[in-house]
Amino acid sequence: MRSPYTVLGVSSTAKSGDIKSAYRQLAKIWHPDQNPDNPQAGNRFAEIAHAYKLLIDPELRLRFDSGHIDARGRRQKPPARGYSTNPFKNFKESMATAPPGPRPTAANQSSDALDEAKFEDMVVHIFGDAAAKKTKEQAAQSRDQNGQRTKTDAPGLDEDPLTTLDTLFKKWKSRYKPKTALPATQKQIEISLESAFSGHEQEVVFGDNETVTYEVPAGTIDGAEIVVPSPKPEIYGDTIVTVRHQEHSRLRSSGCDLHGDHPIELAEAVLGGSFVYEGIDGPLRVDVPEWSGSDTVLQIKDKGLPTKFGKRGTLHVHLRVMLPEKPDPHLKDLMRSSKKAWYL
Repeated sequence: MRSPYTVLGVSSTAKSGDIKSAYRQLAKIWHPDQNPDNPQAGNRFAEIAHAYKLLIDPELRLRFDSGHIDARGRRQKPPARGYSTNPFKNFKESMATAPPGPRPTAANQSSDALDEAKFEDMVVHIFGDAAAKKTKEQAAQSRDQNGQRTKTDAPGLDEDPLTTLDTLFKKWKSRYKPKTALPATQKQIEISLESAFSGHEQEVVFGDNETVTYEVPAGTIDGAEIVVPSPKPEIYGDTIVTVRHQEHSRLRSSGCDLHGDHPIELAEAVLGGSFVYEGIDGPLRVDVPEWSGSDTVLQIKDKGLPTKFGKRGTLHVHLRVMLPEKPDPHLKDLMRSSKKAWYL
C-alpha cells in the first residue's frame, strides 16, 4: 500500500491544516457519487480516507513516521539496525537478472564478503564502476591485523542501511539534477459557448515567430487552464492558457451545466403548458408543470456541455412569469373578486 503522504500528495512535514485541505480536495474529486462511471473511484476514495485517518491523528502519524506501523496501520517490526543483518538481500535478488559478471558465491566467500559484494553491486548500479572501486578499497583498508572489521568511512558499511540508501540517493539527485525549467507565461483567451461545446483549435506565439497550435477540447469549462508545451524549452518556458467563456445572448455556464431564462404568461404558469427553447445544440421542447412560479427551474439532463466521462451536463431553464403588456380588465376583476391571496 502506498505511503499516506503520497496518497494525499503532501510532504512528511505537512501541518494538519494542509492535510485537511488536501483530503477535502481529493475526496471531492474521487467521491463515488461524482464518478458513477469510474469503477476505480471507490477504491481510490477509500485509500484517500484511510490516509487521512492515519495522518490526522497525531499518535497514529507519529507511530507511522517512526516505523512502528505500516501504511495500513498494522504493527510491524522496527527496521533492522547495524551491519550484522543483510540489508541488501532484496537488492541482490533484484540484480539476479543483471548482465553476467564476476560475483562472489556462498561456496567460496564469507558472509562479510558477500555483503560487501552486494553493496558493491548497488553502488555500481547507481554510481558506476569508479565509485564501487573506491568503496571496495576503503573497505579493505578498514580491516585490522586479525582480519576483523573496524570502523570505516566507506559508505554503507557501518551505517544504518536505511540512512545509507537515503544518502546515496541524495548524492544521485545532486549529480543528475534536472535543468531548472524556465518560468511559464500566462495567457488568457475568450471563446464562445458554441466553441466550448464543440471544441476548436487556437494558436499561441512563443518569442517573435514560433507559432504553436493547440486544442481547446470540447467541454472546456470557464476558467480551465491548458498548458501549451514550449517548442524550444531551452529558450522559452511553457505557456499556460486560461480559457474564459464569452457572454452569451441566451445562456450562461456553470461548470459543465448551462443556465438560461424563459418568460411565460400567467395563465401558462397556473395551468401548465409547453414551449420551444433554443439550447446550445438546437431547439428542444420543454414542458411547464401546473402552478409554476418565477422560482421554478426546469432541468433538462444531457443538454449542457460535454464532460470528460462522455456524458453532458444539465440545462437549467429558469422560468420568469410575465404579466400581459397591456392591463387586462378581466384579470383585474378576477383578482378583486378573489378572497384568496395569490403569490407568484
